Amino acid sequence: MANENVSDIWNPLKVSEMTRFLGLCILMGINRLPSMRMYWQTAKSWHARFFNLFMTSRRFQHINQFFHTFNTNAVPVNNRDKLIKVRPVMDYLKERFAEVYIPNKELYLDEGTMAWRGRLSFKVYNPNKPDKYGVKLYMLAESVSGYIYDFDVYSGIGKTIVDTVTGLVQPLVNKGYHLYMDNYYNSVTLTEKLRELGVYTCGTIRMLRGAPKVLQALAKGKLPLDTTVYRRKDNTFILLWRDKRVVSIITNIHNADTQQVQRRKRIRKRNGTSGIQQVTVNKPTAICEYNKFMKGVDHFDQMVKYYHFTRKTHKWTKKITFYFLQMALHNAYVLYKYNTTDQKKLTLLQFHEVAIWALLHWDTEEWPKTTSSSQHLRHAPDINDDTAPANADAMPTPGPSGVRRPLFTTPPQDEAATESEPEMSATLPSEPAMSATLPFDETVLSDESDSHANVSPPARKPGPIVDSENRMNTKLKHELYRLPKRLKCHVCARSGKRKDTNIGCRTCNVALCVIPCYTNYHRKRVYWVVKK
Repeated sequence: MANENVSDIWNPLKVSEMTRFLGLCILMGINRLPSMRMYWQTAKSWHARFFNLFMTSRRFQHINQFFHTFNTNAVPVNNRDKLIKVRPVMDYLKERFAEVYIPNKELYLDEGTMAWRGRLSFKVYNPNKPDKYGVKLYMLAESVSGYIYDFDVYSGIGKTIVDTVTGLVQPLVNKGYHLYMDNYYNSVTLTEKLRELGVYTCGTIRMLRGAPKVLQALAKGKLPLDTTVYRRKDNTFILLWRDKRVVSIITNIHNADTQQVQRRKRIRKRNGTSGIQQVTVNKPTAICEYNKFMKGVDHFDQMVKYYHFTRKTHKWTKKITFYFLQMALHNAYVLYKYNTTDQKKLTLLQFHEVAIWALLHWDTEEWPKTTSSSQHLRHAPDINDDTAPANADAMPTPGPSGVRRPLFTTPPQDEAATESEPEMSATLPSEPAMSATLPFDETVLSDESDSHANVSPPARKPGPIVDSENRMNTKLKHELYRLPKRLKCHVCARSGKRKDTNIGCRTCNVALCVIPCYTNYHRKRVYWVVKK
């Protein structure tokens, strides 16, 4: 077709283009603009010439539109895993985080939030976080550096706190690690369970989670200032300490010892004024150590806020994937500071610049090559694709440029049955929109090789648009089929919009978009009304 739109041509995506795309996305976290299109507007004062040097606006827009991390055609029909579309990247990064670094003895477990205000079944609300609405993640981080050793995404599945914590610390059992947690996780049962696994714990506790009745009564009453009360079971201590308020803590790392610390206290004078005075208090050692090692996840949240490159999008899978990349970039900076021998270390901004430059000028010789197959992201083959390779790790070879695989595939047939037209189901896909990661095979689909090429498509004739008499007849079986070439959608044309499609209804002999024009055309009498 002479006037074929450039967006209808599929061009293979190279690895160098993907690295440039990621590099430009990270650069957008440093040079932030309200919309992506503004980076390529040459006639504006905010134009960044650097972006045009590596990728055009149209190419970046196409890659961003069809960005996926999982083959959606491989999702089972009865799938219950809500994170299946991001699990390959999530599992890969979790494996790499645990392989490349051994954390120090002090660890901290807390929840983080990826901001998300769209519709999502497992979106949570946490008023104590800077991003109150979003996807909750359980993070196990090193207390001092904030290195994320392991993490887990909350997806609404009924999983107890004990199972969540033990699953995160499973690779570190029987190694003498010290785990600090807040009162959301801590309980007497969890402390004893982790002690059996060789992990020692410390943190605040809610008194109703296994604390003795005596301490529960004292916590509700009024203890004298700077007073410590404790109870002990084996090597597990539950302490109450009163300063401005009653603080309850459970630990099997420390005992009930206290230490003198200086803190400021406001003193009211007789003349009605007030002043600040340094006072000495006897503070339990467990509380001092808890305040010292409870900032691992908070440190990570602070570091990623400086140059975060997650942007507003309708796809939560894309945003959480970029959040994972932010996590990987933060861990890389921690490893750089830990292993570098430079006298003057790079700042976080300079480290981002080095990473961006390496992605934009990607070179196969400079990047490390993985030797084991477990370090590669695995490609999930189609469920109903009989031509899929036996080895799931092998990526199928894409077809020639500009040729797409048919939207609905049919099972292979014998040569004797090729003369009859294969029946195709009219059931719409379960996804709200067609996936951008449609698989490709080596079969070249053209007008001559198409099994439905003998079906005459709707002619493009000027004049009024005539509807089919059988479009709302429920007794007939409406079937989807692939057109030899792209034509204007019947519903979009009636609604005053121009949109081409290569799918049509065999019974009505019209070209229709799969979603939502196909359903509207066969179910609504006035299908061309556009809601504003």
